[in-house]
Amino acid sequence: MPAPREILKHVCVEVAVRQRICHRDRKKCCVPKGEPCLVIRNDSGLGDRNYCRLHAKPILERARADLNAFLAELT
Repeated sequence: MPAPREILKHVCVEVAVRQRICHRDRKKCCVPKGEPCLVIRNDSGLGDRNYCRLHAKPILERARADLNAFLAELT
């Protein structure tokens, strides 16, 4: 049996090698060097969106809710 398909290839958590700007609030929020951040890669390959822990949490909670809803529809 083949391995299940990975649908979240464009999303990952990385540790910032240098300070990054949080995409949610570009003027006030940043990801300090050495801190983990959520990275959402652009489909075209041109640029990524970085989110600090505070702003990543609601994104991941919504994704979890969406995946749970999909699973519930299929079962």
